[in-house]
Amino acid sequence: MAAEDQEQALKLEIVTDPEFRTVHIDGAIVTLNPNFGQVALTYDQPEFKVHQNGEIYTDKIQKRVVIDARLSPEAFRALACTMMEHVQQYDEWLKRQK
Repeated sequence: MAAEDQEQALKLEIVTDPEFRTVHIDGAIVTLNPNFGQVALTYDQPEFKVHQNGEIYTDKIQKRVVIDARLSPEAFRALACTMMEHVQQYDEWLKRQK
C-alpha cells in the first residue's frame, strides 16, 4: 500500500455504547427473509410458585427477549458465516483435547 493510500485509509475504533451491558442468553429467535434478518437473543425465566405444603413448583416459563437485532440479509449472512467459522474452530479444538 502506498504512503498516500495509508493516509486515506479508514480507521476502525471499537467503543462500548453507554447502554452496553453483558447478559447471559440461552436461545435465539432467528428470521431471514428478502427484506431483513432478525436475531432476537433470549433467556428462559421459570416462574416459581409455592404449594400450600411448601413445595416449590413451576408451571410457566417466560422466554424473555433481551435484544432484537435487525440486519440486512447481507449482514445476516456475514454474521452467520463468522459464527460458523468460530464453531468450526471450537470443534477442532475439542477434537484435539481428546
